[in-house]
Amino acid sequence: MNLNLADHIVLITGSSGGIGKGIAEIFIQEKARVIITGRNRTVLKKTQTNFSEYYPDAEIYSFAGDLQNSSTLEQLSSYISDNFGRLDHLICNIGSGQSVPPLEENIEEFQRMLNINLLSAAAAVHTFLPLIEKSSQTTKNLPSITFIGSICGIQALGAPAAYSAAKAALESYSKNIARPLGRKSIRVNTIIPGNILFPGSVWEEKLHKNKSLVKEMLLSDVPLNKLGSVNDVGSVAAFLASERAKFVTGASWVVDGGQIR
Repeated sequence: MNLNLADHIVLITGSSGGIGKGIAEIFIQEKARVIITGRNRTVLKKTQTNFSEYYPDAEIYSFAGDLQNSSTLEQLSSYISDNFGRLDHLICNIGSGQSVPPLEENIEEFQRMLNINLLSAAAAVHTFLPLIEKSSQTTKNLPSITFIGSICGIQALGAPAAYSAAKAALESYSKNIARPLGRKSIRVNTIIPGNILFPGSVWEEKLHKNKSLVKEMLLSDVPLNKLGSVNDVGSVAAFLASERAKFVTGASWVVDGGQIR
């Protein structure tokens, strides 16, 4: 896309697979210096190796650990500070919708969903903000924070209520920090994906179980009549990090093929 992201330092949390991996690949194609993360060291290393083989000139770094842990976040912050001195773009992608049906959740399940889908992102912002502020003070890279939400957070679609509520809270958090951070020249936006297909996704499982039922859903509910890809989300993330989106903050970007009415 030629978004002039060469040498920009980008951290994507939860990026050893799925949507996070797709986002990382787009930034790699744009020649950014990309830091990928994941809890499983073996899977993370395989992802980094595969990227390096396919993009031999790319600068790809990896950090293994559970970023829901405050001490691990601090370790990653120190790693970025020691090796780069700043952070240009933070993509908060950690999340999970694996919960129980509506009205079957208890307080503990609500807390678990909030921890994964909201509080992990808020903790990442708190930890990495000093490094992002250094970017705004020392470069012309238009630093940014981007959250990965869900259409379940903006419309009732039958998803687990605790998950949907957490994603709704994430979007609200994004909009509310966009104003004070805008005064520091840091842009904040949320990408809201719809039904995204990737290896190991719920949609891969649904296609395997009943392909005709998925096709029926797409024809009735999604105007573009197809599932999205991780690159669809990654392309929007890269755009929002670029100078082409220099006047965009506090916004929610829905990437769902038109499903939301």
